[in-house]
Amino acid sequence: MIVSSLFSLLFACQNPPPIPGTLERTGDVLTTVNGQAITQGMVDGMLSQFPAEVRDRVIAQGQTARLKDDLVTTELLYQKALEMKLHEKSDVKMLIAFSERQALARAVVEQVVAERTTEAAAKAWYDEHAVQFRRSQAKIRHIMVKDEAEANAVMAEIKGGADFAAVAAAKSLDTRTAKDGGSMGWVDVKNLGPDMAAAIATATDGSLVGPVPSKGGFHVIQVESKREMVPMEEVMDQVKPKLREDLINAYLEELKKGATITAADAPAGGATVAPSAGAAPGAPAAPAAPAAPAAGH
Repeated sequence: MIVSSLFSLLFACQNPPPIPGTLERTGDVLTTVNGQAITQGMVDGMLSQFPAEVRDRVIAQGQTARLKDDLVTTELLYQKALEMKLHEKSDVKMLIAFSERQALARAVVEQVVAERTTEAAAKAWYDEHAVQFRRSQAKIRHIMVKDEAEANAVMAEIKGGADFAAVAAAKSLDTRTAKDGGSMGWVDVKNLGPDMAAAIATATDGSLVGPVPSKGGFHVIQVESKREMVPMEEVMDQVKPKLREDLINAYLEELKKGATITAADAPAGGATVAPSAGAAPGAPAAPAAPAAPAAGH
């Protein structure tokens, strides 16, 4: 018994409880706070917590110095908290524990999403939600002039072999598109005026239509191509966040179905979800991933 007690005491002395918030201080030293280094690795670690678009914006706008300042401020407060032994208070311990759980839950979710976000999954989601991307579109160029007679002259010039883009650059009153050879890119036909929409609706790929009246004047339109569906590669910025949300929800449902979850006030033998084959009994359901931090916090 004495030997056992001495061994326990020795083990406790050799393995003190870890101090919460301990960080690896890797990379070049940027500054020190009471002898503790603030390093490039710590800045990089903060950056890695941001969504890619936020991270790119912070770097592009040269705001990484602000992250270093935030780390200095946090280091000062962290050192003071340890000095005051706040990390030994029960309520602070609870807060730290919840933060650690949240970080681990987020890590699980991010790893699962990364593994399941495949090209095939994105294509399946796109196909399943195809109605959202079904619309009548046309890729067009146009030349806008002040009256119908001038529009007819432009039509004749182009039919005679003149380059559409060159004529648009020289004569179109639409200065926004003239510099691009009159290109409007892909447009939703329904968003054009009724006369222009009607003219394009009956046009074939590569055809020239006009003169078409509008409030601004008359248009000569080159219909380069038409389509009834926006391709997936052009809407990936819409597909990815929706796919991510669906993958997270599906994974959480998998965890719940594979767990034994019993309400405390449930009658004996009831309100229990039986675990599926191979699942560990009593495995807790992972909480939803927390929101990504905003730059500067």
